[in-house]
Amino acid sequence: MNNQYDALGYYDVLDVATDADISLIKRKYYEKAKTLHPDHNAAAQAVDIFQKLSVAYEILSNPLKRAEYDLLSIVYTAADFPQIGSLKIYKNQADKDDKALRVLKQHTVNASFKETKVKASKDICNIREAGNMVLSTSIHNWLCGWWGKGALRQNLEAIRYNLQSTSVHDADNLRLLIHNAVAYIQENNKEMAWIYAQQVKSLWGYNPHISALTEQFIALLDYTPSRQVVIPYWNAAELKRRQLLFPIFLGMFLLALICAYLYRSGVIGIKQEESYYYTGTAADTLESKVIKTGSDSSSREYLVHFTEDAEIRYGPDERYGVMHTAKQNQTVRITGYMPNRKWYQVVIDSGERGYVHKDKLQKGMGAQVPPNSQVYR
Repeated sequence: MNNQYDALGYYDVLDVATDADISLIKRKYYEKAKTLHPDHNAAAQAVDIFQKLSVAYEILSNPLKRAEYDLLSIVYTAADFPQIGSLKIYKNQADKDDKALRVLKQHTVNASFKETKVKASKDICNIREAGNMVLSTSIHNWLCGWWGKGALRQNLEAIRYNLQSTSVHDADNLRLLIHNAVAYIQENNKEMAWIYAQQVKSLWGYNPHISALTEQFIALLDYTPSRQVVIPYWNAAELKRRQLLFPIFLGMFLLALICAYLYRSGVIGIKQEESYYYTGTAADTLESKVIKTGSDSSSREYLVHFTEDAEIRYGPDERYGVMHTAKQNQTVRITGYMPNRKWYQVVIDSGERGYVHKDKLQKGMGAQVPPNSQVYR
């Protein structure tokens, strides 16, 4: 009889199927025990077979032990099957009990000019620990994985593998969850056993065999939570984002360096609207920015007049205070202008200098200037 989920051959030695009921298992055991008992069978392998038959009956005749064996047979083979009854509980990186453990698989690339090595790792951790680990591996691979022969290809493959391996729907994680479910019940910790079994059911409920065995195991636990228990969720999307944090940061940093270089070299420029609103030493600062006309009071070339009543300000911005209110047609002389040519520096009759917006001025003399005016003589 070929039973797929019978890692140690307990069902086979009893010559029953994995879904055999307890009465059939008992009957088969007594039938075979009569013929295989060393007192009645002198064959060389009779003792070994009888011992295996006895162990098989001990396990399969106990509903909970049978459920444990059936679950472990899904994820273990005869070569690596653990010792039932003395299972070691998998814990987190801090060696503490944790209900949200998973297997994190990563490839780490170490590249030099001589050779490139890829190290595969499997770590049991919770989601917080996994987040730190994937970020650390990502930084390492992006900084140290490009400097050897063939490193580019291997590092790209490692990055792709690490992104894909954030999923926990694989054989390694099924083994972890089943193993801990059984290990915790053997430690008489029904709550943790129940939580791990529920995670198996949640992730592999689509598989009829796994689902049926898990439900049977949960029923045999005979455990009802006294409080609401949140089934752990493994956020694979968050792990993917963490793996991309460093390359995004690195790309932005390199882009900033390139832009800075191009700006310094004059390839690109940033056009800015100049602002001339100053305080404190504003007058000296403004004078240094004024483009002088070189006009004097004996020339009519730079004479202008106001098209309407307007305010002459202490600086080339409406935020500056008003120095003088000019009347329509009042004549003034332009002594300079700002680089944007929106504001002009003018001198009034008293000799004071202020700033006027270009929209208020018209070329040419308007009203006659009074005697002793500093505008025109």
